[in-house]
Amino acid sequence: MRRLIVAEFMTLDGVMEAPGFEEHRDGKNAWALRLQSEEVQGFIRDQYANVDAFLLGRTTYQIWAAFWPTIPSDDVFTKQMNDIPKYVVSSTLKEVEWKNSKLLRGDIFAEVAELKRQPGRDIVVAGSADLVNGLMEHDLVDEYQLLLFPIILGSGKHLFRDGIDTRPLRLVNTRAFSSGVVLLTYQPEHELPTSPYVEEYSWTQEQVRSLHAAQDTERVLATILFTDIVDSTGRAAALGDRAWRKLLDRHDEVAQAEVGRWHGQFVKSTGDGILATFDAPTRALRCAFGLREALAGLGLDIRAAIHTGEVEMRGGDIGGIGVHIASRALSKAGERGVVVTRTVRDLATGTDLTFAPLGSVGLRGVPGHWELFEASIA
Repeated sequence: MRRLIVAEFMTLDGVMEAPGFEEHRDGKNAWALRLQSEEVQGFIRDQYANVDAFLLGRTTYQIWAAFWPTIPSDDVFTKQMNDIPKYVVSSTLKEVEWKNSKLLRGDIFAEVAELKRQPGRDIVVAGSADLVNGLMEHDLVDEYQLLLFPIILGSGKHLFRDGIDTRPLRLVNTRAFSSGVVLLTYQPEHELPTSPYVEEYSWTQEQVRSLHAAQDTERVLATILFTDIVDSTGRAAALGDRAWRKLLDRHDEVAQAEVGRWHGQFVKSTGDGILATFDAPTRALRCAFGLREALAGLGLDIRAAIHTGEVEMRGGDIGGIGVHIASRALSKAGERGVVVTRTVRDLATGTDLTFAPLGSVGLRGVPGHWELFEASIA
């Protein structure tokens, strides 16, 4: 039975993309070639000498097929690359033209398992991160041979994607090269390891509460106001970019002044609306009504949504579920409407304020149902 080995070049931050001159989205390619040495190259030649098949994903196959057939065949390493059989996994390729290449179709992982059962030497997967993750999920990888390069790239595709299951590995060999490259060889383990330190350093409920208390210093109770301009796209198209930009500037000036008049904090412009916070829901309501009337004088109709809840202070910005609730409620507001959650209705004071129920609705991305009301002023 043949072993399936994942052999990869990888940066310290886990990137495997573009070790050669293939395209990288930020132009950060050839990082492995810049740190390559004859010592490492000799190891790779020896590694491939024990291989009688490559298993490649579409992207890696196309990169290799564009490069290796064009290199003079008197080079020993080039001859290896061209002569070793290549099995290509792709749902989009119709054919493969590089010599000694075969396209795998159907149940890919069943076909790979059958290849492993055949007699012969190692099968090597190079590059092909998506394929590697699929092989790992189907427990088809026998060994990982990772050449770790002493460089941090900062962007690029990672070998192991987010969200995969936890998979323990056992270190079976290491080798350091004079260039600073380190070979790390791992084999899969079938059970998660454990140690006495799991219990010794487990968190108590008191420690968890202490951490939450420390992290919650930037959480405050606030009333959040979101607004946007009704039919902003149509207005922009009708006015043209320059005139629309001037009108938006004037909109922002009026909005900042009105928020300040009601002792709120103008957080930011959202392009065609604003985000602001207040220390009382009644002030947020008064601001929304005042802003609606002031902007009508500029020929702009707005709608607004208000919610009272906890927010996270993030420098000059805010976040948290309370912000998401107000943002999603805005989509339920009609033209020139001011929509509020039940929390705002229950907390607001003023004999001239009225609230018409809109029913209980789901808000996209927010758990549960929320009672909304149309607010108005006599």
